[in-house]
Amino acid sequence: MTDTQIREAVEAGQVVVDPLSDDSLQPASYDLRLGERAVITKSLEIEKLRDDLESKDTPEIDITKAGAISIPAGAFALVVTRERIRLSPRHAGHIGLRSYFARKGLLLLAGLQVDPGFSGHLVLGLANVSPRSVYLHYEEPIATLEIHELSAAASRAYSGIYAGQQERPRIPRADADYLRTIETLSVSDLTRALLRLSDNVSTLSRDVRVLWIPLGLAVIAAILLRVL
Repeated sequence: MTDTQIREAVEAGQVVVDPLSDDSLQPASYDLRLGERAVITKSLEIEKLRDDLESKDTPEIDITKAGAISIPAGAFALVVTRERIRLSPRHAGHIGLRSYFARKGLLLLAGLQVDPGFSGHLVLGLANVSPRSVYLHYEEPIATLEIHELSAAASRAYSGIYAGQQERPRIPRADADYLRTIETLSVSDLTRALLRLSDNVSTLSRDVRVLWIPLGLAVIAAILLRVL
């Protein structure tokens, strides 16, 4: 649907985007903004590999107070959209990450389709595959929503596990609890670990070469003594 069609569908009550921002309405999509809550996996550093990190909780972040979130390299985050979406049985949505953040190394790992009849705030999974942290600010446009008008109304509205649970901007309890048990190794830490391993191997190789010289001389001397 075009921007004009999206606005007409909103005015007719067939589609709800709350709050609706004129700045977010694009020629054929709507820019979804970062909402109030997020959960980010813990970033596990090489120096702390032997620490017991299970005792450390990963709290849900109130972005309205923090102002922004930082997703470390190698980390995964769940965030909610600022907007609450409701689609009629005649409409379906398709979400995608804004190219600005894709170029920074973020991946959108969430169901790309918004089913007819869905109502609530969308929960987006974001993975940072870049070697540095990515910052997201409250109410910053992070994803696009395309809205499609179907040729006929769906016979069944959305009735998945999140039906009726996302009317408030929050991370689903089951998803948040799962993320709290995960630690990820950042790309930079992994790189440092590989460099250290390479340095250790190089040092070991040099040490072995140094030891081979006196060892070889000792073997030769022993053979000569036997011969003589």
